[in-house]
Amino acid sequence: MIPRGLASALRLAAGLRPLLVATDFDGVLAPLESDPMAVKPTPGTIEVLRALAEVPDVHVAVVSGRDLTTLARLSGIHESEPIALIASHGAESTSEAVRQAMEAARITPEDRVRLAQLAEDVALLVEERHPDAGIEHKTAAVVVHTRGLPKELADAALADARSVALAHEGIRVLKGKSVLELSVSPADKGSALTAYGRHVGAQARIYLGDDATDEDVFARLTRPDDVTIKVGDGSTAARHRVADEADVAETLHLLAQLLLGR
Repeated sequence: MIPRGLASALRLAAGLRPLLVATDFDGVLAPLESDPMAVKPTPGTIEVLRALAEVPDVHVAVVSGRDLTTLARLSGIHESEPIALIASHGAESTSEAVRQAMEAARITPEDRVRLAQLAEDVALLVEERHPDAGIEHKTAAVVVHTRGLPKELADAALADARSVALAHEGIRVLKGKSVLELSVSPADKGSALTAYGRHVGAQARIYLGDDATDEDVFARLTRPDDVTIKVGDGSTAARHRVADEADVAETLHLLAQLLLGR
């Protein structure tokens, strides 16, 4: 159920143009799964985003720590569509404006060498000490997954992965829900999304996110008409909160009603 305060904020934002509507992917548009490659968007959510993107002066973006190829495949959103994909926390994007703004965060050949060395050490760690943990390889990062493991085993695996990262120079450690991402890029979702907002001249910005990396966005969207929405429990800088992915779908459908009159 959508809180009354959030519904009111959406009504106000829906009356402003240009409007930016953006959302995280995992845990927001798509429920989390123990297999990170098995996630699927909640039925109807991508279709609603496509409808919103067709409204004049409404701009839509999906923001994720996933690499660009994986984000496009899992979301089903193609580069030719009028929805900006902002991936790898902003280091990759289908938007040229975001790519230019995040130039300093692009992956260099030296970064790829560091990432390969890091990935080897993480693979060895998991093989020798935490065989039940999972590994996900991204363009700019290697991720250790512990979803479904007992807390003691999960905590130990993530702590050891952090130690591996500290043994390498210039690695950014990002803690998420049952994951630890070790990245060679300084990119963050907040910088990338605000850059896209500047590009489209957004007068109001709506963002939904569920994880620690989304707090970078929440902390930056502080204009009176911005609408920031935390999905799930936990402390947050967001102004509003919904319970789960089902509430996200309801929120997006309400926004569609406000913008499309249906």
